[in-house]
Amino acid sequence: MSSEEKLDPRSRFIQLFMSHEKQIYRYILSLMPHSQDAQDVLQETAIALYNKIGDYDPTRPFAPWAFRFAYHMTLKHREKSSRWHRFLDEDLMKEIASRQSMLTPELDQRREYLKECLAEVPQDKRSMLTDYYFEDETVDVIADSQGKTVEATYKALQRVRKTLMHCIQGKMQARGVTA
Repeated sequence: MSSEEKLDPRSRFIQLFMSHEKQIYRYILSLMPHSQDAQDVLQETAIALYNKIGDYDPTRPFAPWAFRFAYHMTLKHREKSSRWHRFLDEDLMKEIASRQSMLTPELDQRREYLKECLAEVPQDKRSMLTDYYFEDETVDVIADSQGKTVEATYKALQRVRKTLMHCIQGKMQARGVTA
């Protein structure tokens, strides 16, 4: 019996949900592009998962189980909101959900390679990426803080993104994963 199975259901839920929250959120975000709606659905999904954690089979992966709840919570949210009826029909939503779950292992692997590749990027470039993508800094602010022109900063970001892309593709090819 694993340590995960020994936990009481509430502790097991907290552990599982916290370790998969970002992955579940990305899944929901693939089905609905508005981040606030996706946050709402994530909360509704967390509640549903918490209420059903006793039904979870710990011998099976948690993420696909959680994705099914997220998918149904997304449908429920869509029914409540009239703007979603115009945005996405149910068949298309099913197709997106199906493709997302098929791609999840590859996307997870790509994220791992991204972490490895980011570790190889010089600190100043990594800091620039962090400011732009995670701190939501504008290129103007980043350029100012680095004493560079806006154009030079755009080009530097573009070069780093290209380097990361080549690094990830190289790691995938080296390990026999199709890029």
